[in-house]
Amino acid sequence: MDAFTLEKIEFDAVRRILSGYCRCSLGKALALKISPSTRPGVVRNWLEQTSQMVDALRDFGLPPFGGVTDITEALARAVPGHGGGAEDFSQIASTLEGVANVRAYLQALPEEMSHLHELGRMLADFNPEVEAIRTIIGPTGEVRDDASTHLRELRSKIAETTTKIHEVIHSYLRNPEVKKLLSSANVTLHGDRYVLPVRADNRGRLPGVVHRESNTGQTVFVEPNESVQLNNLLVDLHDHERMEIERLLSELGLKIVAKAEPINTAVRTLGKVDLLAGKAQYAYQFKMVCPDIVDFTKNPDTQTPENGSAGFLEFFQVRHPLLEALAHKRSEVSSHSSDDRDVVVPIDIRLGSDFDILIITGSNTGGKTVTLKSVALLVAMAQSGMHIPARRGAKMPVFNDVLIDIGDEQSLEQSLSTFGGHIQRLKYILRQAKRNTLVLLDELGSGTDPDEGGAIGQAVLDELQNIGCLALVSTHFSILKAYAMNHDRVDNASVEFDTQTLRPTYHLRIGTPGESHAITVAQKLGLPGRVVDAARKHLGQRGGQLRKALRKTGAARRDAEDARSAAAEAEFQAMTHGQQLQAKIDDVNKLKAEFATWLARLAEMKPGHEIYIPSVDQKGTLARLELHKQIAVINVGSLQLEVPLTELMPDLGQQAIRRELTEHRRTAVEKSQETAEKLLEVENQLKEARKFEKLHKERAKSFDMWLSRIARLKIGDEISVNCPPGHAKVVSVDLPGLRATVEIKGGQVKQLSLQDLFPQDGPFAQKTESSKKAGGKRRRREDSPARSKPKPQQDRPIKHGQIQGKAADKNRKKVLATKPGEKIFVVPFNTAATLVRIDESKGKAIVLRGAFEMQVALSDLEPVGYEKDRQ
Repeated sequence: MDAFTLEKIEFDAVRRILSGYCRCSLGKALALKISPSTRPGVVRNWLEQTSQMVDALRDFGLPPFGGVTDITEALARAVPGHGGGAEDFSQIASTLEGVANVRAYLQALPEEMSHLHELGRMLADFNPEVEAIRTIIGPTGEVRDDASTHLRELRSKIAETTTKIHEVIHSYLRNPEVKKLLSSANVTLHGDRYVLPVRADNRGRLPGVVHRESNTGQTVFVEPNESVQLNNLLVDLHDHERMEIERLLSELGLKIVAKAEPINTAVRTLGKVDLLAGKAQYAYQFKMVCPDIVDFTKNPDTQTPENGSAGFLEFFQVRHPLLEALAHKRSEVSSHSSDDRDVVVPIDIRLGSDFDILIITGSNTGGKTVTLKSVALLVAMAQSGMHIPARRGAKMPVFNDVLIDIGDEQSLEQSLSTFGGHIQRLKYILRQAKRNTLVLLDELGSGTDPDEGGAIGQAVLDELQNIGCLALVSTHFSILKAYAMNHDRVDNASVEFDTQTLRPTYHLRIGTPGESHAITVAQKLGLPGRVVDAARKHLGQRGGQLRKALRKTGAARRDAEDARSAAAEAEFQAMTHGQQLQAKIDDVNKLKAEFATWLARLAEMKPGHEIYIPSVDQKGTLARLELHKQIAVINVGSLQLEVPLTELMPDLGQQAIRRELTEHRRTAVEKSQETAEKLLEVENQLKEARKFEKLHKERAKSFDMWLSRIARLKIGDEISVNCPPGHAKVVSVDLPGLRATVEIKGGQVKQLSLQDLFPQDGPFAQKTESSKKAGGKRRRREDSPARSKPKPQQDRPIKHGQIQGKAADKNRKKVLATKPGEKIFVVPFNTAATLVRIDESKGKAIVLRGAFEMQVALSDLEPVGYEKDRQ
C-alpha cells in the first residue's frame, strides 16, 4: 500500500499501540512492521486468525509467553566455534520451554479454532533439547558442576587449590615481619593470581615474583614464592575447566544446530502468535469488530446505479482509533472529563452502494479530514489483519491501494507551492488509481483561485468517475457541492455545526451538503453588523450553483437517510438476537449431549457405586436399579432408600433454557418483522427522494437555460417571443423591471414581460428534436377544433393563479415572517430565491436569483416547501 498514505494517516502510531499489547520482543518487532496486504485470501485468513484469538482470549485467557525471547542471535552463536556461551543456551532453553507452553495452549483450544490449531502444529516438540541443555546449564545460566564427571573433578581440585592459596597468602598477612613490608594488609588479584601490595622501598625483601607496580610507583605487587606453584596449578586447572566447558557447549551446539530449522520456524510462529494475541487484546479492549470482506465484481459493465459499483464499503459507528486511544488514556488519568472533545463521536459512512464518490463539506474543524483519515486507517488496519473500531456489520473490499492527498505539500527544495504540491500528488493519484483503489482527497482544488480550483476539482471528479474507483472528497467549494447533485453515482455529505455554541458536532450526514458558516461565526465573534450584512450580500450575488445544491437537499432525502440508519440498526439488532438464539440452541445441544452421557453412565452403574442424593444431602451406595419403576435403591447407613432417577439426574437447567429459547424466538421474529418494515420504508423514501431530485434537475436545467438566454440578451438580437409572429428584434432590456422592448415585423414596437421571451410552450415555442419527431401527431391535434389550451410548463416563468381568502392571508403572514437571507419561493419563476428585503407598505419584495435582483409582488411569493403542495 502507498507509503505516503500510511504516513499521512499515522499508521505508525497504530503499529506502536499494537506493539504495546505484545508480550515479547518477537511480537513487538512484528507489530512495528505490519503492513496491509492487497490479496483478499490473505486478508481473510489474517482476520479469521485474529477473530479466533479474540474468542480464545475471552474464554481461555492469553497464551503463556513467560521466558520467551528473541533467540535469533543466540542460535547463531550456538553453532560450534561461534562463541556461544552458557547464557545463550540458557536463553534458548527458556524460549523452547515457552514453545512447549504455547503449543499446549493452542492444542487445548476447541477444534473450531482451526487457524490457531494450525499455528500450534508449526511448534515442534523440543523436550529432548531442553532436557539436554538443562542437564548442562543450571537455572542461573552457569554450567552445572555435574555436567560431566571430569568437570566435577576439575572444579573440586580448583576449590582445594584456591583454599590452599588463601591459607598461604593469609599466613603472610598474619606474619608481623611481612606486614611491615606491605602498603596495606590485604590481598589483591592480578589476573587470576593472588598478590600482596609491597612498598617500593621494601622491593626484594619479600621473596617472590613482581607482577606490576602501582600508578604512583610507590607499591609493587608481589606473588610470594610459596603460592607461585599453587597459582600455576590453579591457572592450569581453570584452562582445563574452560576446555571442558567448551567441549560440553559444542556438544549442545551440535544438538541445537540439528534442530535449527524447526527451532527457527517455532521462533517465527511464536512471533505470529504473540502478534495475534496483541491484535486480540487491542480489539477486545476497544470493542473492535471483524469486517466482512466483499469481492469486487468481475465485470466492470455491471456497475450501474441500480446494483452499485464494482465494490462497496459500509462502516457503522466508526471511531478514529488514535482519537479513541487518546480518550482512553485521558480517562485513565481522570475517571471523568468535563471536556466534550474527549468523547469520540462515531459516524456512519458508505461508498459503492448508491454512490461511488462522496463529497464532504462543512465548517472548518468539523471533522472532514478526520473522516477521511478514519476510513483510510480502518481500511489499512483491516487489510493488516486487525479488527476495526466500528459496529458489527462493517463491510469492505480489499483495495489494491489507498491513495490520499492531504495536508500542506509545499516543498522549498523543489520550489513547489502548496498548490503545486497538491497538483503533483493529484497527478500521481490519477496515474496510479484503478477500479479497486480507494482515493481520498482533502480540500480538493484549494490553494489557488476558487473559480479555477473549482474547475480543476470538477475535472478530477470526472476522471475518478471514468476510472470507476471509490473516493471520499472534502471541499469548501460550492461548485463541487453542485457537482454531486448533477452527476449520478456522486453524493453530498456534511459535517454538522452548532451555530449557537460555535462548535462542530462532528456528526456526518450523508445526502446533505454543508455550509462553512464563516459569516455566522464572524458575526458571533463580533464582526461589525455592516460588514456582516455586506458579506451576506456579496455571498448572495454569487452563482446559483450553491442554491441549486441546497434546494435539492430537502426533507425527503434527510428522512430517507434517517430511515436507512434505523433499518440498519434494526437489522443489527435482529442479527444480534439471532446470534443469541443460536448460542442458546448450541447450549441445548450441549445439554442433550450431557444428558446422553449421563444415561450411558447410568447404564454402566453397578451395585456398590457411590451416589449422592440431593434430597437428603447425603452419599450412599447403589443397591440396585429398578428401571421399570424408574427408581434406584440406595443404601444410606443402615437404611435403604428408593430414589427416583429424575432426582439423580444432574441439574442442567432445561426449563430455564427452554424459557429463554422461547423468548429469543419471539424477539427474533419481532426484530425480523421490524427490519422488513424499516427496509420497506427506506426503499419508499429513497424512491421518493430520487423522483423529487430528478424532477428538480429537469426543471432547474430548463430554467437555467432560459435564464442564461436572458442574461445574454443584446440590442438587435433576433429572438423568439410569445406573440405573433413568434419572433422579434430586441430594442431595449429592463432586467430589474422584468421587461423588454422588442420590434415586431412591420416596425411595430412592443413591450413584453421577460416571461414572454424564449417561450418553451404554446404555438410560438421553439421546436425540440422530440417535438419535430411528433410533428405529424401534433398537427393533427392542432387541427382539431376541440383542442384544449396547452398546459403551461413549470420550467419557465408562469402566471400566478393567486390564492384567495383566508389562505391568502395565511400565506402573506408566512411570507412577512421570512427573514432576509432566507429562501422564498417565487411563483412566476417557479424557483426558490434569496429574500433581500420586504416593503410591506408597497406590497413588494426584492429577491435575488443568480446575478439578478428582482422586484416581486408579495402575492407572487410563497414560503419554501409550499410549492410541493401546489404540485
